[in-house]
Amino acid sequence: MELRERAQGMMVGIAVGNLLGLPFEGWSTAQRLREQYPDGVLEIEVRPGAPDDDDLAQAIILAEASAESDALDPEDLMRRFWAWGELNGAGMGSLTHEVLSRYGGDSPRRELRNQARWGEEPSGDPPREPSGVPALEASRSAWEASGRESAGNGSVMRCGPVALRWLNDDRALARNSAVSAATTHWDPRCIWSTLLADFAIAACLRGEPVEADPLLERATAAVRAAANELSEFELPDEPPQAVLDAVETALAPNAQIPDLELDSSGIGYAPKTLAATLWAAHHPKSVEEGLSAIVNAGGDTDTNAAPAGAALGARFGLNAIPPCWRSAVAELRQNRTPSEHYADLLLK
Repeated sequence: MELRERAQGMMVGIAVGNLLGLPFEGWSTAQRLREQYPDGVLEIEVRPGAPDDDDLAQAIILAEASAESDALDPEDLMRRFWAWGELNGAGMGSLTHEVLSRYGGDSPRRELRNQARWGEEPSGDPPREPSGVPALEASRSAWEASGRESAGNGSVMRCGPVALRWLNDDRALARNSAVSAATTHWDPRCIWSTLLADFAIAACLRGEPVEADPLLERATAAVRAAANELSEFELPDEPPQAVLDAVETALAPNAQIPDLELDSSGIGYAPKTLAATLWAAHHPKSVEEGLSAIVNAGGDTDTNAAPAGAALGARFGLNAIPPCWRSAVAELRQNRTPSEHYADLLLK
């Protein structure tokens, strides 16, 4: 399979996973979903005209930033996230909101989100000039204000574009994955979860198997090789135990989706979304099987399914995504840039 088909599958997979899971975000247990959907969630129910949700919107932002630079810059990336928060903001998590507020000097306006939710007309004004603290200071201070406890999955959800951009350079992949995470999610569990998800998606793009020991060895070696560039993040050179547990559970030989406990407490937890991504990168026999299983497992359905969709699209390619899902994404994005475009942008 050509890399272009895998890359396009990855970007469309992000959109499909996000949209398939979006109506059930956060409130659903697997049992509740079984009761409401005895045959499982099988169709995209998001209506045309809805603004891009944060999972997809931020993956697109990351794709554009990665394509336009030899190395991600936290200030540039945060400015792009701030502009999204001002003009869109749909689905924004609480930690991202806190970080953007510290960076911008005020809460982001979230105009398309407010229009969709309350019918407020967008102002038509451009994003305000940020007037708060620098990007990494905003991220770190928000994490410290949480008691150094916040390890949300908002950086794992946008994985994929970095994996494609630095596909064949492990050191650069480690460095840029870490930057993509730390810009909004400073916790080492978030950074390592993001980094391992990107390494797994990169393996899928190359057509390689994703297994626990080789994945950990390759990613750890890359982090150590990039130690000087990563020193400002104070990142341990091995994954925290919670991240190791997620890898072991998801990539166990006979792992089943209930083993991941995606609908248990702490559903917006970075290692949980990593586990969903790794399970998708190794176990399912098709895109449909993988995404249906993850969404029907409940929990943070859209955010788990977006990077899992990236892995599945990269494994099986664009043409393996069910036509009805591809058509639904195309319809929803008919007045926006097609998802495939961002793959081609990264491949140039």
